[in-house]
Amino acid sequence: MARVELVVDSHCRLGESPVSYASGDIRFVDIEGCKIYSYDTVANRSVREVGTEGKVVGHIVACASDALPGYDLLASLDTAIVPVNFEGDDCKSNPIAVIPESHLDPATKIRFNDGKVDLQGRLWAGSMAMDASRNPNSATKGYLYCLQRGTSVKATDASPSYELVQKLDQVGISNGTDWYGDLMYYIDSLKQEVCVFDFDSVEGAISNRRTVARIPKSQYGGLPDGMTVDADGKLWVAVYGGGAIVQMDPETQTELMKIEMPILCPTSMAFGGKDLSELYVTSGARGTCLLLLIWITFT
Repeated sequence: MARVELVVDSHCRLGESPVSYASGDIRFVDIEGCKIYSYDTVANRSVREVGTEGKVVGHIVACASDALPGYDLLASLDTAIVPVNFEGDDCKSNPIAVIPESHLDPATKIRFNDGKVDLQGRLWAGSMAMDASRNPNSATKGYLYCLQRGTSVKATDASPSYELVQKLDQVGISNGTDWYGDLMYYIDSLKQEVCVFDFDSVEGAISNRRTVARIPKSQYGGLPDGMTVDADGKLWVAVYGGGAIVQMDPETQTELMKIEMPILCPTSMAFGGKDLSELYVTSGARGTCLLLLIWITFT
């Protein structure tokens, strides 16, 4: 069972990448509106918004780990990974990594899209061509990267260097990523499926790709977008354009639950609340001309 309610209407153009904090805060982005929002679910009020100076913000991630020391929040802005200073209301810090020049294309704009940190605190971020869903020639120009410590660090450097290590190529629209045990789940939206890899948590290596859930547009009315994995290893997938969140069992490859949403384009989600029983869902504006941040209580 699920109960869907409106939390906040933030009037975003394309909401994405919700990050849940133990304090009750939810941070999320407006990709096309070029803003990052913080919302206090306990006090039921918007806390702050940070502009990205017109740069497309694909995702944000909370990162307090040895893998990314010194950073609280990172954002992808166009082709760069940049620290976010919420207290100073800016994203003006120098990038810590950028998409390699060889992975860009003069014929179309390439940008970062979804991203998430693994259980070891490493950032995994994917890229896409802006016209990937409309132009067959751009449908495989994306990549999936893992942000890792650079191989050479100067003794005079105040902070460590990082590099984007390529994990996948020929990606259409890089989207939902999450982990459960020694498995990594991943969505390339244009493939209309969820795949899984064997995951080496020490090396950050992936192998043995296979499909665990098919989400065809002909059946669901849209494409798989953001994803999260619950404590039981079940998948929760936002169907962009299909107006639904679906829960899938990756072992049996069956649908367990389908939650019809009051918006057409759910984009991503994050569990929150005191007992993680609330699922905060971001959405895009197509079909409603609004963006809603929604929570779902499971009983």
